[in-house]
Amino acid sequence: MTYSLYIAVLMLVGIAGGKLASKVGLPTVSGYLLCGLILGPSVLNLITSEVYYNLGFVNELALGMLAISIGTELHYLMFKKFGKNLITISLGSAVFTVVIATLLTWLAGMPIRYALILGTLALTVSPAGVVEVIKDTRSEGEMTQNVLGLVAFDNLVAILAFGMMVSFVQSLGDQGTGGIALVGSVLLDVLSGVVVGALSGLFVSYFIRKDTSNDKLLVFLLAAILFNTGIASMFGLSPVLTNIFSGIAITNLTSRKVLIASLLNRIELPVFVVFLTLAGAHIDLSILGAVGIAGLAYIAARSIGKYFGSLVFSQFTDLNKKIRPFIGLGLFPQAGIAIGLATIAERSIPNVSGAIIGVILAGAVFFEIFGPMITGFALKAVGETHESRSQKVSEK
Repeated sequence: MTYSLYIAVLMLVGIAGGKLASKVGLPTVSGYLLCGLILGPSVLNLITSEVYYNLGFVNELALGMLAISIGTELHYLMFKKFGKNLITISLGSAVFTVVIATLLTWLAGMPIRYALILGTLALTVSPAGVVEVIKDTRSEGEMTQNVLGLVAFDNLVAILAFGMMVSFVQSLGDQGTGGIALVGSVLLDVLSGVVVGALSGLFVSYFIRKDTSNDKLLVFLLAAILFNTGIASMFGLSPVLTNIFSGIAITNLTSRKVLIASLLNRIELPVFVVFLTLAGAHIDLSILGAVGIAGLAYIAARSIGKYFGSLVFSQFTDLNKKIRPFIGLGLFPQAGIAIGLATIAERSIPNVSGAIIGVILAGAVFFEIFGPMITGFALKAVGETHESRSQKVSEK
């Protein structure tokens, strides 16, 4: 088959799966992923690993679009209103999650050095899993805004914590110089991402202020996303963080978040259907048996850490009491960022032999399939989905 045919199959099968999922009350995202799982190596093996990697440009574009959308939510007025909440929940939950994930994976038999790395990797959140559920359910409200902010905060904290933890683990193995260099490299990468994102955001903002037509503006926006992603890939930066910083720059320079959303809406459905169905095809269920109890411990630990960490530390904020029990559930999806960081960890620490990446892949199988369902449940429980809001109006 040609790659054009592969994309056609992914689009048609994915959109059908999304429709079936919505009919049984599941997020359409889950339908895309489950149909991809059937097409992948776990069932039909139509979408092989080679096909997945050769269609990587779709993943790059989709992640860039998701990341820049998240960035546009982080306007200074939102920080003024929710900034304290975001910092308190993100940092407090991070400490709680790292401790729980490290402890349980260590008790499950992982060496303490690997358990410490897994603890920091548990912090990452999949932008795709969260944003697509929010768009699919047309959710609006306080929890929706806070969850989007926490996706950006949690991933930034995760990348910084990861660099410091790898440094510490390397120092345990008498590799302190390499560890210190890695911390400096992580900080430099984040700073570089800020600079690249700010410059591309300034570029797009210039054309927004000149009242450029929407058609041309979409071209400039996509060019900025691909520029961010391309530069990040060339220099080993995080494409997700770079595009988040670009979105932050755009929304604070122009206050035109709605315009950016409307531009991306023109092309996002086919891109995201292919991206998410392809993500499902990359899931390999056989990894669950390979990692055994350590994988189950990681899944349980991350679930406990995200839920109870957010619940406990939300008590120190002015977040609506109705939302506090559900805010952590909105952060369950996990996939690409964790896998990317796990790959870096295995290159940085000798004699790992796939132990870390195996556990993370097992976690991704669970959190990529069930994470969006849990997020959708949480948004519905607090009454922020379109369906919930419509029911309230009809009851009045």
